[in-house]
Amino acid sequence: MAQFKANLSGVTFLSKGKLLIGGFYKANGETPRPTAILLHGLPGIEKHLDIAYRLRDLGWNCLYFHFRGCWGSQGSYSLDGLADDTNAAIDWVMTQPCVDKDKIVLIAGSTGSYPALIHGAIDRRVKAIAGISPVIVPAAFKFPVDMAGNFARMLTGITGEQIIIQWNKLPSLKEAIQKFSPLPILLIAAGDDDIFPLSHYLSIVNSFPNIDVIEKEGADHGFSDCRTWLVGTVADWLMKKIG
Repeated sequence: MAQFKANLSGVTFLSKGKLLIGGFYKANGETPRPTAILLHGLPGIEKHLDIAYRLRDLGWNCLYFHFRGCWGSQGSYSLDGLADDTNAAIDWVMTQPCVDKDKIVLIAGSTGSYPALIHGAIDRRVKAIAGISPVIVPAAFKFPVDMAGNFARMLTGITGEQIIIQWNKLPSLKEAIQKFSPLPILLIAAGDDDIFPLSHYLSIVNSFPNIDVIEKEGADHGFSDCRTWLVGTVADWLMKKIG
């Protein structure tokens, strides 16, 4: 009988004194399991939970959580705070007996790639990063005022104007990628992505041998009509790189 039995449980943990909420997909296993942490984008409508189910079937644990000011988590939303929340999530999984502490990865959707790479660059507990429709060069995207306003209405403690101001201060992630090297990175680009297209960052990432880049022709930013392909691609890559 497996020591760890598959289930899904709600979880809470603190980041800078604020309560974050999420869920933990625990896999069957007789020993501690590889574990992925899902980082959603801005504002986080697509959470890629189908990836969590697939990974659990393959023997992986998976934590998803909501950043401060998002979807019921306490505090005010801030782009600067995303890396701290990511660190808090890693701290939490490190306390779980079912987690293999040497096999922790980050799966980041859209803007979630920013804290994934910023924090991963300084945290050697992170062994791999997969970015889905990632932002690598924030300055290449000119945040529309109406989009920022719509996003702010789904968040707590931030206005659309503040989102744009914070966005314009974000650095390129090239330096973070350099620091994370030579650990493996997967970047999955959507061919019809009108937010963070591959053309924004291909010239940067091509110089890093540790980065695998895959572009899905015809896919939109959220991979809306090719979820099965996306889930399989992420899972297969993680199994190959981490096991």
